[in-house]
Amino acid sequence: METTKENQLYSNKILDTYVALIREKYPDIEIEDLMDDAGIGNYSKTGNNAIVLCQAQINRFHERLCMLTDNMKIAQQAGRYAVSFQCLGMIRSLVLPFVGIRRACKMMVEYAKSLTRSARYTIRYIRKNNIEIVVSPYKGITEEPFQCEIRQGYFQGLADVFLHNELTVSHSECMFRDGKACRYELSWRSSAFPLLAGLSWLVGAAAIVMFIAVCLPLFDDVFNPLWPVLLFLGLGWAGQRVKSKAYLRSLQGIHTAREEIRHQTEVNVENSRAIADIGQALGVEDPDACIFDRAANIVGKKLRYDRVMIMIANDEKTFLSYRGGYGFTAVENIYITEYRICLEGSSEGVFYESFQHNKTMLVNDIAWLKRKFSQSRELVDRIKPRSLIICPIEVDGAPIGILIAGNTVTLRKLDKSDTNLAMAVAHQIGCVYRRQKCEKQQVEFKRQIVQLQKMEALGVLAGGIAHDFNNILSPIIGYTDLCLAMRPKNEKMFEYLRRVKNASGRAQDLVAQILAFSRQGEKEYIRCHPGPIIKESLKLLRASVPQNIKIETLITSGLAPVMADPTQIHQLIMNLCTNAHHAMMDKGGILTVRLDEIQVKEGSLEETHRLFPGSYIHLQVVDTGHGMSRAVMDNIFEPYFTTKIKGRGAGMGLPIIKGIVARLKGHIFVDSIEGEGSCFDIYLPQTAEKKSEQQG
Repeated sequence: METTKENQLYSNKILDTYVALIREKYPDIEIEDLMDDAGIGNYSKTGNNAIVLCQAQINRFHERLCMLTDNMKIAQQAGRYAVSFQCLGMIRSLVLPFVGIRRACKMMVEYAKSLTRSARYTIRYIRKNNIEIVVSPYKGITEEPFQCEIRQGYFQGLADVFLHNELTVSHSECMFRDGKACRYELSWRSSAFPLLAGLSWLVGAAAIVMFIAVCLPLFDDVFNPLWPVLLFLGLGWAGQRVKSKAYLRSLQGIHTAREEIRHQTEVNVENSRAIADIGQALGVEDPDACIFDRAANIVGKKLRYDRVMIMIANDEKTFLSYRGGYGFTAVENIYITEYRICLEGSSEGVFYESFQHNKTMLVNDIAWLKRKFSQSRELVDRIKPRSLIICPIEVDGAPIGILIAGNTVTLRKLDKSDTNLAMAVAHQIGCVYRRQKCEKQQVEFKRQIVQLQKMEALGVLAGGIAHDFNNILSPIIGYTDLCLAMRPKNEKMFEYLRRVKNASGRAQDLVAQILAFSRQGEKEYIRCHPGPIIKESLKLLRASVPQNIKIETLITSGLAPVMADPTQIHQLIMNLCTNAHHAMMDKGGILTVRLDEIQVKEGSLEETHRLFPGSYIHLQVVDTGHGMSRAVMDNIFEPYFTTKIKGRGAGMGLPIIKGIVARLKGHIFVDSIEGEGSCFDIYLPQTAEKKSEQQG
């Protein structure tokens, strides 16, 4: 593939290390085919350092090589291989340790400059045993992350060569992690190894020469060469001794690193088992136990934390509250169960920080924590940890709470492995919580489907009955009108007939309601004020209510109207009040009907979280009757469900009320205590019309 001169940034010699690595480690890969796939037709192993390759060719070469080797870190491996004796050769690999780190880095930088003109290499000597190398691309040129990886491989290779100097490499800034350039800092320990190693070679050579001189009579008796031989042999032995000690230290470092890796592997295996056990234990179905309390106990016991605390946010995410814990005393439990962490306003505590920014925080310095996050001092003083981890619990990427795990007795400081472990546990808790939430939603959806199927079947039945009943009413109303036209208005019969017609009219309204319930009739809603309708309905109801039941009305005037059918409002109040007076039939009591206005804000009513914010007309019917059990309350809106004696109720009143409220885009809630009474709350949305004084 041809490239323009402006885009030619690299020498083909930059691929030599890759080719050497491929031939040794991946002999099955055909070099020529790889070059052809990358569009590199001018590669030559014996060529000069002419700049002939562009960035696109290098990128394709690396992408194709990663695919063939299935090794995404091939660039770093190639960089490390470039400093190995297999690539440098025996002579250069033996000479390199005597050069020194400073000179070796300078040589590497100069060689890199000769191979590329894509980036600027700057070397800076910070201290005696500390240097910094900065690589910044030229304007208009974009490098790829693998080029940073190959440079890191170079420095790791140098660390292997200068093992006796304990060379360490840090990558403090990277252009591929929001940095302006790639910054590498090398630091090492001074060592006499290069000098003594070179001396040992020289002494060894001199000893051989002097031994030959002793064997051959080249010196007279005045000069005895035996003493220089012994001196050289002694110096050689000393140099070799120092070199052996350096190698011994290197071997001890390797042994220590191996032991650390083995220990970390054992810890990782143990932690993996603990995570698996926690996931399995949390997955066991236990509907009577709180998942968070169960999770806190499992985490404390399995992972050996002294104290574990789980705080979960409310639906509006305005505060975090305690939901489960482990390791707290009875006195401490009294405090933490009531403790809340505010998530609104200017909260800046450490727990707020972890939740809001979805960030895991590890704290080993509690004094620092109290100074920096004074808002968290109160809870920290209660928990009294020596160290702690705060980890957010997520569900679908959004935090729902935090996991706090700490040690109060154990002196071991927490580290990154503890952080990773806490994050894994929090993920397990979030997954189990999401699964249980989905299962509850599925159960609720199934219940709603069954309810809809019941209502649909009931609607079909009610629609058929309503049509037949309407056919019966038509001749009654017709013949009544004929009789009224034939009789004088001053006769008593005329008054009776008029009452028949009024009753027939109410029967027609009832038919219309049944048709609306069965969804076979469309209702036209108008702006109406519920207050006058409720007052009129209570007047009619008063005649049928026993004297031992007192009716109290608390109806606020001047309320805004609602969009409804007046007959529906009448039916709501009549059904609710009839049920209330039936509940107080034996012992009497007080029936309270309240009508007022309420402003629903976000999270302002704990039990009405399904209501959208806005203005609502609030109708409340309260009785002091026998009340209902939880089992009865769960079924009162089911069709045909009734607790009344035969002949007093058919179980259709409350299902019809719920249907009316739903069609008016409102909500109905019920609360009851056995032996004390029941309370029904209905919320109907107000219209946008301004408030006006009600009539009547």
